[in-house]
Amino acid sequence: MNSKLKKTGIIIAVLIAIALVFIITKQKQNKHILITVNQYVYHPNLEKTYKGVTDVVNEWADKNDKTVKFEVQVANGDATIASQIAKQQSLQNPNVMLALATPSAQACQKVTNKIPIVFGAVTDPVSAKLVKSLNKPEANITGSSDEWPYDFQFSFLRQILPDAKKIGVLLNPSESNTEASMKKIREVVKKFNFTLVEAPVYSTSDILSAANSLIGKCDIFFAPADNTVLSGLEAFVKVARINHIPIFVGDEGSVEKGGIATYGINYYDLGRETGNLVVQILEGKNISELPIAVGSSGNLIINKEAMGYFNISIPDSLLQKATFK
Repeated sequence: MNSKLKKTGIIIAVLIAIALVFIITKQKQNKHILITVNQYVYHPNLEKTYKGVTDVVNEWADKNDKTVKFEVQVANGDATIASQIAKQQSLQNPNVMLALATPSAQACQKVTNKIPIVFGAVTDPVSAKLVKSLNKPEANITGSSDEWPYDFQFSFLRQILPDAKKIGVLLNPSESNTEASMKKIREVVKKFNFTLVEAPVYSTSDILSAANSLIGKCDIFFAPADNTVLSGLEAFVKVARINHIPIFVGDEGSVEKGGIATYGINYYDLGRETGNLVVQILEGKNISELPIAVGSSGNLIINKEAMGYFNISIPDSLLQKATFK
């Protein structure tokens, strides 16, 4: 009898030990979180968005004894590469797939309807067919919108350049985010009595020649929310400077690259809002019910060197509210 009891005790002890190992292993697994990042291009806006996301998620991880690994891959402005990255990342079954910019978000959406996808800095997620509505995405995807405040931007241009008539714009017609932003730009410029002169580009190598084709046809250059144009903005700025055509932009990162000024959102803050969505998903919230985060607007950002180069005068009342780069 004692022998049987002893054997039973040993079996129970072994089972308890196995259970403890399983629990500890499971706890360790739950502590480790993988977030893959599909970034369409290198650009200051996306870098700031990513920094905002990682800051928020890492702050949450530190408080909750979690370890988060961010695995970043950049598509270099190539939709085919973005799709390849998305496929490869989905096979890792990450906790969250983070997609920065519209083409990367669309690529991730095509490869999974189960893994949570959070996009950042997408101009119009509804027109891009990423979500059904801003308030209730209704799928395995949510994120943040960086739609630019075009009314502010073109009102500002009219204030400082009252005699300007024609605005030269470069755009990639194949980008869905560009299609959405240009639709709004075409309507807004009419309110301020501007005429658009558009030139298409399909890669960054087209920018120099397309910008040169606008010479003599416009008073101002403007770079819209177009991934191709923004990733090759230096060429657009170069043509503007050689021909002394003031170039304006719609975002802080492009001001840093040589644009004169803009009213634009804060991409780091937008990244933090995006990061909050990631945290809610990691905490078990239903992603289909998490509304799209929309960036704030109306911050005047000025490149002082560019303003001087193009001899642009900006009223003191505006300068007092501006941030300088």
